[in-house]
Order: sequence, then C-alpha cells, then structure tokens
Amino acid sequence: FDGTCLNPTVMSTFEDTANSGSPGSHGGSHTPILKHVPSFRRVVLHSEPVSESLTVPSGEWKLMAGNSNLPLAEKIAENLKVDLTSIKCTTFVDGECNIRIYPSVRNQHVYVVQSTSPSRDGSKTINDHVMELFLLVRCLRRASAGAVTAIIPYFGYSRQNQKRRPRVPIASSDIAMLLEAGGIDRVVTIDLHVPQIQGQFHQSPVDNLSMFDEFAAFFHERLLKKGCDGEEIAIVSPDAGGVARAKYFMGLLLDLGVEISRMSLAIMIRQMTANAITVNMVGEIAGKHCVVVDDIIDNGVRVCTTADALLDLGANKVGAIATHGLFTGKSLFKIEASDLDYCIVSDTIALPPDAMAVTQKIMQVSCANIISEAIDAINHDSSVPHLFAIGNE
Repeated sequence: FDGTCLNPTVMSTFEDTANSGSPGSHGGSHTPILKHVPSFRRVVLHSEPVSESLTVPSGEWKLMAGNSNLPLAEKIAENLKVDLTSIKCTTFVDGECNIRIYPSVRNQHVYVVQSTSPSRDGSKTINDHVMELFLLVRCLRRASAGAVTAIIPYFGYSRQNQKRRPRVPIASSDIAMLLEAGGIDRVVTIDLHVPQIQGQFHQSPVDNLSMFDEFAAFFHERLLKKGCDGEEIAIVSPDAGGVARAKYFMGLLLDLGVEISRMSLAIMIRQMTANAITVNMVGEIAGKHCVVVDDIIDNGVRVCTTADALLDLGANKVGAIATHGLFTGKSLFKIEASDLDYCIVSDTIALPPDAMAVTQKIMQVSCANIISEAIDAINHDSSVPHLFAIGNE
C-alpha cells in the first residue's frame, strides 16, 4: 500500500503559500482532459484522468477541501486541471477548528469537498468533520462567496433517517438543517443510504450520484471476463431495503452485455427473535457466483455473515460490492478471515493505511471521475442524467 489514501495535513503547504504573499487562485484554462472512462483500480494504483470534453471556466470558481478525504480532493483537482485553494484547516489544542481561507472568494462559486466520516488515525470523529464543513461554509459566506456547493461523498448520519422509536432524533434531517442554516446552495453526494434524504434539504438541491455504473464496468471487465466467464451470477440484496440497488446493478450488467439467462436476483431476509436469527432466502443461489450489493460496510459483521449464509445455502462463491467502506474496528481482519472472495468499495472514504497489509481482498474504484463530471456540469449549466442512479429504469 503506497499511502495515497492517507489524510495528510492540509496546512503544511498552505502556510508556505500564504507566507509567500501569493495565495494561489485557481481559475483554470480551457485545457481539455482525457475522455471519461471508469477509473477502476486496486487500491495501490492511481486513478485515471476523467474526460477530454471537460473544460474549466477561468476565474469563476474554486475547489477546496477539508481534512476528511484530501486524496480524493486532489484527484478531483487533477481531473479538472485546477489547484486546490489554499486554506488553513487545523485544530487548536482544546479541539476547536482553526480555519482560514487565503485567496479572495468574492462572487466566486466555491466547491468544498468533505466526507463526514471519521479520520483513519482516530484523531477526528464524524462530528469533527461535520463542524469543519459547517465552519468552512460559514467562512465562505462571510467572505462573500457567490455560491457554495458542498461535495459530501459520504454523508454521515444517513442511517439515522427516520424515527424508529420514541424520543430519538432524525439525525440526517438535523444535519441537513445545520448545513442549510450555514448557507450551502447545493449538495453533491454519492449513494445516500436512502434517497429520501434528498427531501430533508428544503432549500438546497441535492445531486445524489451513483457509483454503480463504475462498479458494473469494473466487475464486468476485471472479474466476469477474467476467470468468471460463463458462471451463473446471483445479485444479492442483504435486506429488503436494498432491492432497488441490487436490481439497478443487475440492469447495468445487462446493459454491458451479460446474458440475462446467467443472472438472477436474490433477497436475504433476517428474522430476529430473542434467542436466534433466522435467515430466509428469496431467490435461487445454489451453485452460483453471488454478488452482495450494499451501500455501506461498517464493522464487517453483516457482509461476512451474509457470505457465510450464502455459502451454507449452496453458493459457489461470494463477493461484495459497497459504495462506502467505513471499515471500523477489526472489520478488515474479519473480511480477511471470511469466505469472501473479494470486496469492492469506492474512495468516498479513504482506506485505512494498513488495508493492503491486512487483506488483499479489498479493491477500490475511484469516485473522482463522476464528481468531476458533476462539477463541470454545474459550472456549465448542463445535465448529467447518466450520473444519477437508482430509479432510472
């Protein structure tokens, strides 16, 4: 593992820029960029440039990033042929955020890249990164930015999206209220846990992009064509709530030329009692290559137990695809010890620095391309329907 997914300190190079008296602006030129192709890769590889057709309006917008996923922000900047705006984003000894934006942003459209996930070194929680994003937005508003778009690849608190019991918050809605009160004009995110969260932003449009086109291209090129050709495939939703996601992924594979006779859809339904968990399977998976499709892998328990259950029910082999790899606790060790053949995730959240040392089963597909296309579309007032996912049938 080459360390490219680590979160380096934003401040180190930015202070030098500020002291030199020439804080970089980042309007670009109309330099063409390479044509868009899915940037699938193992975690040790670098993502590819995004699209030859993208151009950058000069002097009209800026791109900046908080500390949560700086490697992803750098890939987006590279795709769009711009520099990240010089900012100071550190922490005081007592834990308060210390933020300063060096160049003028007056009347500019500013994009702020910040996943609301915990840092890999344990120094910052989800709450720290939420507050960092909020204060960056407030700082931009007080600096007379023309518009502020929050690029939130992983939207934290998305699993607390409804009131399941008395006297609990609907945290996803409360975070939306906080960000709108801060002054965001737009949100760009990837694979929300439930799409209804878009409606919890009452003033700001939300672009919920999908990684599954990229995942489908990766799966088709790297797995189906190499070693899995001719296998029957079962696309498995680990619960009833993920059926639309699994169905959409199956449709993408059909669009790529996979024969419908080779594929089927299956749903795993768990019934919990006081003493046991009963697993029921809807669909046929015996003798098939099962692909578990989900949006988040957290502590690894669900994906590993799902793999075990599928193999017990007669599956030939099992892999997993999920957009957001939180990989908390000992999850990587669980995945390595499990019977999963592979686990494909995106880089909405930076991988742990020891990921490849712990397991070779993790594969990563970059989301930098689709975010870059979305930024370009917003800048040029164009539509990108192909970047939106579940529900396009």
